[in-house]
Order: sequence, then C-alpha cells, then structure tokens
Amino acid sequence: MSNKDSTLWILIALLVAVILLFSGGGMIGFGMGFGAMMGFGVIIMVLFWGAIIWLVISLINADNKKSEETPESALTILKKRYARGEITREQYLEMEKELTG
Repeated sequence: MSNKDSTLWILIALLVAVILLFSGGGMIGFGMGFGAMMGFGVIIMVLFWGAIIWLVISLINADNKKSEETPESALTILKKRYARGEITREQYLEMEKELTG
C-alpha cells in the first residue's frame, strides 16, 4: 500500500469519526455531555480498528515484497535455461553436477 493510499484511508477514518462525534454518537435525549463522550468512544474505536486493519495490510504487503525479493538459486536458473533450450542436456548435467557436488 502506497503512502497515498494510507493517507486516503486515514482521512476517511477521521471524517467518519468527526461525523460521529458531531452527531452525538447516535444518543438522543441524554444531553450534550453524554453524546460527546459517546462520540469520543467512537473515535477511539475507529482509530483502533483502523490501526488493526493497517497492521494486517502492512504485514501482508511486507510478506509479498519479501517473497519477490528472494533471489533465485543457481540450480533454479540452470533448470530454466535447460527448459528454454539455451543449453544442451550434456551441459545441463555437467553444470548440475558442479553445483550440487
């Protein structure tokens, strides 16, 4: 997830939190003090779940990036070259023996 996407999600979460705060948390008839407290609780809840979702997405992206950066082994490259027909069977067997032996 890019920084631009992260910023967008943070802005959306803050917008939702502000809307819930000024709506009094949906509690009608309990006065401004109680409604404002409920709105603050909603903000904390939104921030908590936003942080959990961000953490999960970050961990998934880090795992994907790590697997992409893993270099190929020499034996894997050799097998691919043989499969593409770049080297003969004799060359493949000789190089494989050198790599594994």
